[in-house]
Amino acid sequence: KEDPHLWLEEVSGEKCLHWAKEKNDVTLKKFGHPEGTKMYTKILEILESKDKIAYVRKVGDFYYNFWQDADHVKGIWRRCTLEEYKKAPLEVNWELVLDLDALSKAEGQTWVWHTP
Repeated sequence: KEDPHLWLEEVSGEKCLHWAKEKNDVTLKKFGHPEGTKMYTKILEILESKDKIAYVRKVGDFYYNFWQDADHVKGIWRRCTLEEYKKAPLEVNWELVLDLDALSKAEGQTWVWHTP
């Protein structure tokens, strides 16, 4: 049996965009626009904070981390050794593996990160 919502996978399709706009309009009408509210401001502050834990995934001899901040909006994939990761957060010497912002700019198309 085919999924009746399969058309939603065409995220740039006219039907899908129209459906999303309708759902957004209903939500905004019911709850109002979140910008400027205390909750929105607090969540944004947390998400944009530089005080984040660099969670890692071990692959071979390295510890990999995907990082996003104001300077890396799309994000960077980076790695370090265990010895580096044990240092204070601002002292870790990360090796850049992939910069999605730079790649997107160089290739003239948007790249997004999907966790391997």
